[in-house]
Amino acid sequence: MGADGYTGPVAQYHQVNVWPLLEKVIERWDAVGERRGRIPEHYSDWTKKHDAQAADTVARACRDTIQWMACWCGEDYGADPLGLHYIAFATVIDDICLPPFDLVDGRFRMYGRSVPDLMRAMDTAGWGRDAVHALLSLVRQSVFQYAEKMDFCPGDEHVGLQAALNNSPNMWDGALFRGNTGNAYGTAIMVARSSATGPVSFPWLMDSAICDCLSMDLCKSALGIYSTDDHQPTSGTYRADERKASYRSIYLDLIDDLVFTGAPEPLVHFGRSGFLFVQIQDRYQERRQGRRFPLAPPMVRELERLFGPVPTDAWLEEAFTAANRTRLAESCGHPLTQDVEHPDRLHPSGRQETRATRLPA
Repeated sequence: MGADGYTGPVAQYHQVNVWPLLEKVIERWDAVGERRGRIPEHYSDWTKKHDAQAADTVARACRDTIQWMACWCGEDYGADPLGLHYIAFATVIDDICLPPFDLVDGRFRMYGRSVPDLMRAMDTAGWGRDAVHALLSLVRQSVFQYAEKMDFCPGDEHVGLQAALNNSPNMWDGALFRGNTGNAYGTAIMVARSSATGPVSFPWLMDSAICDCLSMDLCKSALGIYSTDDHQPTSGTYRADERKASYRSIYLDLIDDLVFTGAPEPLVHFGRSGFLFVQIQDRYQERRQGRRFPLAPPMVRELERLFGPVPTDAWLEEAFTAANRTRLAESCGHPLTQDVEHPDRLHPSGRQETRATRLPA
């Protein structure tokens, strides 16, 4: 990311209004519904790992949560179960096509808990404005994730949500949308609380959140995982090389801002942690191989201790099974995961080895 890899400073202002784009997605849903066409199923599996039941998806989302928190907070990963439960909800929104109303009204439950249960627990524990910011960020994520999934198979007849963002003049809109769909802002609040940083500013949280997502994408690109994502912020055709350099430059600008303004170390670490967790977590290695890994016995024990014994209820299993009789990837023509070189890599030049390397113990 040095020399010609940096093209900053990148202008940090919006050039795309996302709300009309979301309204266009809704119009297309309505149009397809009127002609009884096929749209992505509610509760369909978006992991590309061929889960047979919802319990597989939910348990792995909570496993991923534990592994992330261990990368971010070390041995204190389980110090605040509410933070773990929050991040687990944010994770499963990415993995399953969840209607936002089912999330906020409590119909969707994991390990017997719903988002309203989480909200009441945060209120009882005196989370105050932290809870307000985190929960609103979760709702925003659920809307954006739902729109991404329901903006199905963009073709020549319209410009999709991601395509419109990716072809904007600079990368700021795409990078910010990326952070919002991943809910890195709400997660940064969990990291700050678990690390006992004390009061933190909104710019620190936002800078750290955006950097977390960008460092993740940069590392996924290096390992050949980025090319398997359905939505790649740098995949537009408009000044492609400049946009990729801009993506790297936003990360460098914001990390500098965190360091030079004295942000707490846990938030700086969170911002650059994508370079760590993508290399070592099961979630990303599973993505490369297109299959699940067995849960190790110590992880099974931690899941039961921190979340509970039963991941899903009968209603969710029935909804998941019905939605996945025909896989969304097959109906939309998405290829199966392949570990191959891709033209939308984030590196400035030269082919790089995509084979994963085992890190030394």
